[in-house]
Amino acid sequence: MRWLQGAAALWALFAPLSHAVVDDPAKDAAPYHREFVLFRSANMASPDKLSSGIGFHSFRIPAVVRTSTGRILAFAEGRRHTNEDFGDINLVYKRTKTTNNHGADPDDWEGLKEVVGSGSGTWGNPTPVVDGDTIYLFMSWNGGAYSQNGNNKLPDGSVTKKIDTSWAGRRHLYLTRSTDDGKTWSKPEDVTKELTPDGWAWDAVGPGIGIKLTTGELVVPAQRRNIIGRGTPGNRTWSLQMLPGGGSEGTIAQTPDGKLYRNDRPGGDGDYRRVARGTLTSFGAFADDTGLPDPRCEGSVLFYNQADDGPARTIFMNSASKDSRRHMRVRISYDKDAKKWNYGRELSDAPVSGAGYEGGYSSMCKTADFKIGALVESDFYNDKGGGNSYRAIIWRRFNLSWILHGPRN
Repeated sequence: MRWLQGAAALWALFAPLSHAVVDDPAKDAAPYHREFVLFRSANMASPDKLSSGIGFHSFRIPAVVRTSTGRILAFAEGRRHTNEDFGDINLVYKRTKTTNNHGADPDDWEGLKEVVGSGSGTWGNPTPVVDGDTIYLFMSWNGGAYSQNGNNKLPDGSVTKKIDTSWAGRRHLYLTRSTDDGKTWSKPEDVTKELTPDGWAWDAVGPGIGIKLTTGELVVPAQRRNIIGRGTPGNRTWSLQMLPGGGSEGTIAQTPDGKLYRNDRPGGDGDYRRVARGTLTSFGAFADDTGLPDPRCEGSVLFYNQADDGPARTIFMNSASKDSRRHMRVRISYDKDAKKWNYGRELSDAPVSGAGYEGGYSSMCKTADFKIGALVESDFYNDKGGGNSYRAIIWRRFNLSWILHGPRN
């Protein structure tokens, strides 16, 4: 009998964690999910091209926002000749055709457009933030003859030089804006001197999205710092908030308790997301969140709602594995400070046919019809992950109920 008592004790300990029913009214709605490839790589039928006819080998590094009108803007890097992080890379995007169709079907989207792609340089790391009728878009740039580590072969046979601290050889930070719902964009302005610390060589903004705080300020995540926008909407003054211990790629949210929540890519041989919490004036130290394994990749976080509109919810998505980017999982936290992520679902529960192997960088937005919209990378792995392995980007729409009805909750 003693062993039965022990077994019962173990069941009482673990059963609530694995079979608990969340007290969330969203679970009573019918689960909804829609998925298709939004940025189609050169190996696919009807690959995405600009109106000029220029096409792209691969698309990577997604970002997505909902504007003040309800329109959805989806951004990506269009990589001209390979899938590599260097060389000729343009910053491209798509918009939903109207402000109220929410991107549910492929025909809801306009054709591929370009924010910027002048020259053979590397434009990337799209990081938009919506500020009323203005959409700011931060991005990184470096000359086409340079790469992060150097000694990379370009299509013309030349070899890249390593990014350095010189003005010509360093990574630059640029900012553009749109005041017509993403239809057109201003000429990108180089804000490196103002918003990147002196002496840096490599830099990265986002990639992903910035946020607007309940107190009105804008916050954009960047390498080892936050970029803060103060002032009136559309007329912001920008400054830095340095974050010792921050990662090279960061995400940001304002959690239900009003605090800022940074969730960063692990560095070195790290296996877990790096998390810190704070305010515009003070941040705590970064520490591993051992409940969020990660294979050293970008992730995405989204504040969904406060407690006055159902239970407070924060959403997180990443490659939930220590050793593979192919285990994409979306999770919900009901904590005011987003400490526990007890409920989630693997994206592989709704596979996308003909899109290769899904997993990698992602970005999320809350649509005007209260769905979660997510962009997620995929890899066709046709040359076992090398530079000629085509990459595309999948668009998913799902509701909270779809997450909560996951078979592993």
